[in-house]
Amino acid sequence: MASSCKPKGSAKGGAAPEACVADIDPKIEWHDGAHSYIIRLSLPGFKKEDFKVQVDSGGQLTVRGERPAGYVRFNKSFQLPRTANPDGIAGRFDGTVLSLTVPKQAVSGADMVKARLTEVLEECAVAQEERMTWAEALGGKGQVVAAAVAGVALGAFLAHRLLSATNSQ
Repeated sequence: MASSCKPKGSAKGGAAPEACVADIDPKIEWHDGAHSYIIRLSLPGFKKEDFKVQVDSGGQLTVRGERPAGYVRFNKSFQLPRTANPDGIAGRFDGTVLSLTVPKQAVSGADMVKARLTEVLEECAVAQEERMTWAEALGGKGQVVAAAVAGVALGAFLAHRLLSATNSQ
C-alpha cells in the first residue's frame, strides 16, 4: 500500500504542527467469476464506518474512506463491465479486507455471444491502431532480417539436398 503524507494545516504562533494527511493506495484484487465479479480491497486499520461505496449511473464504482486516527484516506474508482448488475452489489468487511460482490446480468446465449463479439471487435480496433510492420518493429532493418531468413532457408535446403544425395548412393 503506497502512501504520501501532506500537512493537514499549518502551525500558527509557534504551536506544534498539525498531523499530516496520508493518501494511501490500497492493494486491490479483481476476480471474474462465473456469476459475479469480486473486488477485494486491503484496508487494515479501517472500520466499517470509515469508508463509503457508491455507483453512478455510468457504472463507475467508487470506494473512498478516511480514518480519523492518523488522518489516512483513500479514493479508488473502477469502471464496471457492461455485463455487471450495479443494482445487486453486496459488500462485506472483515476488519482488514473489503469484499465487494458485483453480480453479472443474466443473459441469454445469443446476448452473451453478441457481448463477446463486441468486446473482440473493440480489442481488434485497438490492435489495428497499434499494429506495425516488421520493418517498423525492427527499426527499418526488415531487409536485413529478410535476407538472413532467406539465407537460412537456402542453407537448410542445400544441406538437405546434399545429405539426401549422400545417403542415396
